[in-house]
Amino acid sequence: MDKNTLLAVVLSGAIMVGWYAIFPPPEPVPPEVVNNVNQEYSDKSNSSEVSDSAELKYEDSSLTAVAPATIAEVDSSLPSKEVIIETENYKLVLDTKGGIGTSLQLKHFKHTKPRLTLSTWFPFLTSFIGPDYSEEVTEANRVQMFGNHLSAVPAFTQEFRGNAKTTELFRKTVFAASEDHVVLEEGDGNVKLTLTSPVVNGLQMIKVFEATPDSYILNYSAQLINRSNETLPLEVLYFFGEQRLSDSNGGMQQVSHEGPVFFFDESLQTESTDNIENELPVTRMKWLGVEDQYFIGAAVPMTPVRNGFFRAGAYLSEPQPNQQGERMLSPYFGVALPLTNLQPNLFVESNFRMYYGPKEDEELLKFGHNLVMSHDMTLEILAGPLLELLRLIYGYVGNYGVAIIILTIIVRLVLFPLTFKGMKSMKRMQQLSPRMKKLQEKYKNNKEKLNKEMMELYRKNRVNPLGGCLPMLLQIPVFFALYSSLSSAVELRHAPFIFWISDLSQPDGLGITPLLMGASMFIQQKMTPQTAMMDSAQAKIMQMLPFIFTIFTFTFPSGLTLYWVTSNILSIAQQQIINRIKTPEMQD
Repeated sequence: MDKNTLLAVVLSGAIMVGWYAIFPPPEPVPPEVVNNVNQEYSDKSNSSEVSDSAELKYEDSSLTAVAPATIAEVDSSLPSKEVIIETENYKLVLDTKGGIGTSLQLKHFKHTKPRLTLSTWFPFLTSFIGPDYSEEVTEANRVQMFGNHLSAVPAFTQEFRGNAKTTELFRKTVFAASEDHVVLEEGDGNVKLTLTSPVVNGLQMIKVFEATPDSYILNYSAQLINRSNETLPLEVLYFFGEQRLSDSNGGMQQVSHEGPVFFFDESLQTESTDNIENELPVTRMKWLGVEDQYFIGAAVPMTPVRNGFFRAGAYLSEPQPNQQGERMLSPYFGVALPLTNLQPNLFVESNFRMYYGPKEDEELLKFGHNLVMSHDMTLEILAGPLLELLRLIYGYVGNYGVAIIILTIIVRLVLFPLTFKGMKSMKRMQQLSPRMKKLQEKYKNNKEKLNKEMMELYRKNRVNPLGGCLPMLLQIPVFFALYSSLSSAVELRHAPFIFWISDLSQPDGLGITPLLMGASMFIQQKMTPQTAMMDSAQAKIMQMLPFIFTIFTFTFPSGLTLYWVTSNILSIAQQQIINRIKTPEMQD
């Protein structure tokens, strides 16, 4: 391996480990200063009297007249209770006290999965390779899209800016539920559950939740009615939930963005939770939400809003053995409505299309609104097809570990002509090594003459000094595309392989595949032709690389390590073939 090849290997490793340090997530679009865009609502509303049955219809307004008798009075002394909307994909639990969301569990995804790991016997390794998750409770262990660790801002609550009293009263108010348990059976159409509040400070609120079949979509509507005899100035904020709790407490799990995300100007924008001070407003977005490696909660406003926003709240993480819980920040998101002068017998209705579910392309496409862009992959032009090929192979073999091995073989076969050419070039350079050393010694004080003689030597023997490096450099984009696609594929989450590997998205708890990777890398290194271009310092670095990458892969998801081991074994086989091929004698 010559100097350029060494540089390529070290550079690729550095980029892989420090990707987010070198290429930080893009800064969000600076929020615009938004004026009172709803002033015309007030002007038009004050311009004429409105009867009980009339409607105000403006091009950009959702203010509507309502007859006082159309909505029944609600008993303000009702006891609070939980009501449920259940579909094939999720179970949403609402508390009638405040009309808030307390739980949204995904039925097809478990939060954790038991696995065999060294941390079972050596607890101090937990922070390095992750816990064993030895206990598993079926229903309570489902993926929970509402973190429930920020009690002050549950999903589907609201805030009346500048009116803390009304905000607090609505959070304590018990809503009347249209049903206690709504189940969407297979073959049914959309189902609805309605929560209606009593009159609070002259206002009444109606929340309508509509579940759709065979998807993770939830339609949410909030109506705010002025039941008083006075015009009420209102600026309402609606909250949609906080970041869900992470899957694990150890290992190198964050290989993609986690936190606030929104779609603006046909591009995906992300923000770090640590950078949020007080409130981060975003305007003119198509959707906004909070995401992690495999799941996303997002909202699309279907009626006019002033802006979306992100905030961050603090909570204490669950303590580890012999450790205290850490203070953590968790983002949450919502929207602010325009300032509205709400006249008597008028209501303002806000409609939202919600998604709480996995980053599966098929499900994201059902939702629309470019939400599929949230499944963001490095070098997507390569990563996307590779992931589709992986899914196709899985359809035949039924095991994602086997599918990764087959995918790696296919990729190596496609790249074999390039790899073969590069290996042959390195072998020829090795054969030239004695002659190169003689020239370097002979012309050590004349660099110009040395370069001329070296180029003549290359020409006579038809050797390209970059021939061994360029094919490897061309493979780097393919490597990163595979790395990205395997890291972001929710299909690999909790997918078993064989024996001790029960979850391809978690590190190998016993460290067997990392050790195999290190050993195969060492063997591959010993078989690779060394040239005179490598000095003693470079040789020492090369000797350390297998050990360094072995340590790294102890924290990598085992699916990625499996790909790397397979790739190394194929490289060793290719090198064996090259080493047995006879090459022409070198010319002086």
